Amino acid sequence: MSFGQELKVEFDKNRDFSQYKTYRFGEGEIITPKDQQQTNEADIEKWIRNAISRELELRELVLVDSAADLVVSYVAGSLARSAAGDLGPMGLTPGSMDRTYIRDYRQGSLIIDLNDKSKLLVWRINATSDMSATGGERMIGQIVEKGFRKYPKPSKKKKK
Repeated sequence: MSFGQELKVEFDKNRDFSQYKTYRFGEGEIITPKDQQQTNEADIEKWIRNAISRELELRELVLVDSAADLVVSYVAGSLARSAAGDLGPMGLTPGSMDRTYIRDYRQGSLIIDLNDKSKLLVWRINATSDMSATGGERMIGQIVEKGFRKYPKPSKKKKK
């Protein structure tokens, strides 16, 4: 069994993303149960918004307060999880039935949607990741960066 990060990006490959010049933040939601939160919600929201802004500004989109070309929304959270498996010789798999392990961990999820003015979904990042209490900001930054890798960067204007 492998642990780590799973990231899926969905978008219309035929869409002209150069038409989008501005963005604003819409709804953002942290869904981790209050009694399981290891980090302040305000910090998590700040990390998500900063990471998204950084990527969109690299693509020359401008943050505005209203009437934006794209509306960014997100849902983030984590849940306690357990995994079990069999260990083989010297802790390696394949295992035998007499040596098992149980691993407790937190699984984080982050879904980011970009919708256009007509509320049509144009970009979605859907990520799950094993996480620890430390490194949350870095993990969010990596997910957002990977999720926007295929988002078109502005073309260089040719000098005449």
